[in-house]
Formats: sequence, C-alpha cells, structure tokens
Amino acid sequence: MQVAPGRILLVDDEANIRKGLQAILQKDGHEVRTAATAQAALSLLNDFEAETAVLDIRMPGMQGSELLGALKQRWPYMAVIMLTGHGSLATAITAVKEGAFDYLLKPAQPDDLRQVVAQALLESRRQREQAAFLTKLQSGLERLQTLPGPAAAGQPTTPTATRLHIKDLVLDRATHELRRGDEPIDLTPSEYDILLVLAEQGGAVVDYATLVRLALGHQLETAEAKELIKRHIYSLRQKIEPRPQEPVILLNVRGVGYRLAGVGQ
Repeated sequence: MQVAPGRILLVDDEANIRKGLQAILQKDGHEVRTAATAQAALSLLNDFEAETAVLDIRMPGMQGSELLGALKQRWPYMAVIMLTGHGSLATAITAVKEGAFDYLLKPAQPDDLRQVVAQALLESRRQREQAAFLTKLQSGLERLQTLPGPAAAGQPTTPTATRLHIKDLVLDRATHELRRGDEPIDLTPSEYDILLVLAEQGGAVVDYATLVRLALGHQLETAEAKELIKRHIYSLRQKIEPRPQEPVILLNVRGVGYRLAGVGQ
C-alpha cells in the first residue's frame, strides 16, 4: 500500500528494537521520532505532531496501555499501534477495544509493519479531514445565518461562474465535482476545497498559510502550513496529473506556495 510519508512516534524501552523499526520506516520516507519511555514520548510530542504512534505495551514506569489513553485524550486523531509479545496478547486486544488502531506481535516483520503503519496513517488523515470538514461546514452555516438576503440588501446579486476550467478538467461548484471529459475524478472534501481555492485565483500563486486557512480552515505559520498542505497536494497530483512526478497542472512555486496552470483555458 502506497501512502504519502507521515510523522511517526516510536516508543520502546529496548534500543535495538527502536533502531530496527525506525530504520524500516525511514526507508519508506517517514519522519520517525523515538522515545524509550512514556514520559519521554509525551515530552517529545510537545514539538512533534505525530500522525501515528507505535507503542510497546510493557515498559518501565507508565505502561503502553496507559500511554495510549493519554495520547487519545490529547491527540484524538492519532492512530496508535501496539507492540506486544505473545504473553501480553490479551492486553493488546483490550487496547484495541479501548481505542488503539491495531497491534503487532514482536518481533514485527518489516512488511507487516509497513502495511499496518500505512493503514494507520490513512485512518488518521481521514479522521482529521472529516473533523476539518465538519468545522468548516458549521462555520459556513453560522456565516449564512448572519448574511442578509438579496431583498434585504436592496442590491442585485452578481452571478458567479458555476464551472471552472483547468486545462482539460472541469470543476463544478454546483455539484462539487471534478471531471475530465465524461469521467468523474473522486476527490476528498479537502482536495476539492484546495483545488477550488487555487482555481478561483485564476492561476495566481496562493501562499502556503493562505491556502491552508481558506481551504482547510486552519490558522498556521508558514512552515507548519507547508507541511500540512503537501500531503494533500501529493494526493491531488496522483488524481489529476498525467504524470504526477512531472506536474503540469498543480505547480509548486518554491518557498512560496502553489498555483494552477491552464485556468480558464
């Protein structure tokens, strides 16, 4: 399973296990931070926004199952994978019932680790996107309730183009659909909003922070916004670019932001 690289927290009191699992995940391009104890992991998370955590169940001090509870309380969209030996398998199964995404038996096989981590990253991102969409929907409804209607405003409304053309793509505001010819292209709500914001700028560059604010509803610094948006851009390119590794539609302006080529053509 191919997913965009993610940010992973790895917690195990055995140094050789930490290093081995870290090496496997880093080969797939993931950013991996490690900790030997639960307390060290919680401290590390103050400056590292992990999407997925891999936790050993049996550790000195706070156990992995206790750390699971602390993580889910503070970072509800983090997908947590438990590492367990046969002797504590029942504990791992209980942890899954209490909110862990999945568990792996030690010693974890590389392919099994890669597959479960990929699935956990997808689940974490799905939950984040869903939460962001619901927040935007609620915010939009609240704004609509405060806007006067055309009659109350006393002014005619200005029509807005329903369809936006981007090279051979058509983005339809009315149906929230993207099509290439007669073929629909399935987009997540976040991907649609990102594409709409860029298309509405008519090919002009939208900086990272503005794009995240308008499309995803988050107020972030430039560096954080750049990290957040690039995963969505990667996914969008897989869907709309003829050759995703050589983009000709969704273009990056290095150090600034993104723009669309061919808008209105």
